[in-house]
Amino acid sequence: MKSTTWIGRHSRKFTCHGIVFAASSLGTMELLFRLKEKQSLPAISLQLGKHVRTNSESLIGARTPGYHEDLSLGIAIGSGVYIDEHTHIEAVRYPGGSDAMGLLTTILTNGRPGPNRIFLWLANILKSLLRHPLNTVRGLQPWGWAREFVILLCMQALDNQIEMRWQRPWFWPFRKFLVSWGDKVPTYIPRANEFAEKFAQLTGGFPMSMLPEILFDIPGTAHCIGGCVIADSSTNGVVDGRHRVFGYKNMYICDGSVVAANLGVNPSLTITALAERAMSFIPPADATAWDDAPAASS
Repeated sequence: MKSTTWIGRHSRKFTCHGIVFAASSLGTMELLFRLKEKQSLPAISLQLGKHVRTNSESLIGARTPGYHEDLSLGIAIGSGVYIDEHTHIEAVRYPGGSDAMGLLTTILTNGRPGPNRIFLWLANILKSLLRHPLNTVRGLQPWGWAREFVILLCMQALDNQIEMRWQRPWFWPFRKFLVSWGDKVPTYIPRANEFAEKFAQLTGGFPMSMLPEILFDIPGTAHCIGGCVIADSSTNGVVDGRHRVFGYKNMYICDGSVVAANLGVNPSLTITALAERAMSFIPPADATAWDDAPAASS
């Protein structure tokens, strides 16, 4: 049935020999939690939702109001640099029509999360308004954001993780959602902020960071991975080394949810390589008995 249909839904039933889940990390976790709760897939590992990673990211950048070139034109990611052994920064551009992202960016602010950082952020805005009133107003409003902004996507290959649980949050008890648990991913990476400041100096712009990171200590990430990780058994993960779901035959997961570690780089090529490898083990339809079970299911 169509996901956007609210009235007159007509469900359809399909029968197949095998199935591949590939709804990205959050989508696959939500779907499997729903199916497990409905007892459609009761044998899904209890490790579902565990070992979720965010690539330990922080979104920073620089905006140059009135810049003579249109920064929204060109490939999305064209360069990257390692500033230390754990930290990788990529220069990212957003296409035209992405100006609403400007509502999430604000003046770069250092400091540990908490009230002091919020006060420092307010002080930074006030100072900027007093020194450069017109440019500050232009830099904080969203129009022209994609044309004038370079996002610096900071990623770290550090061993931090969270857990996603399927439950009703306190603020909306009417239905269940994916809710995160565990130690928060850092929203302040000093080396990354230093890099953004230097970048802004070279371009003549304003160093910027994400507003939710300052106000709510919520990291901005484009790469949520894990939650259905590869392991040697169902006691440690959800799929085996060939992406077969523990407890079932001919069932596979081929997306970012199987990745078990922060990569420190954009995970798209890793996900593609893993999916291609998983599919290479599946024989043609006329050469299989449709009994492809995981290597271990304990």
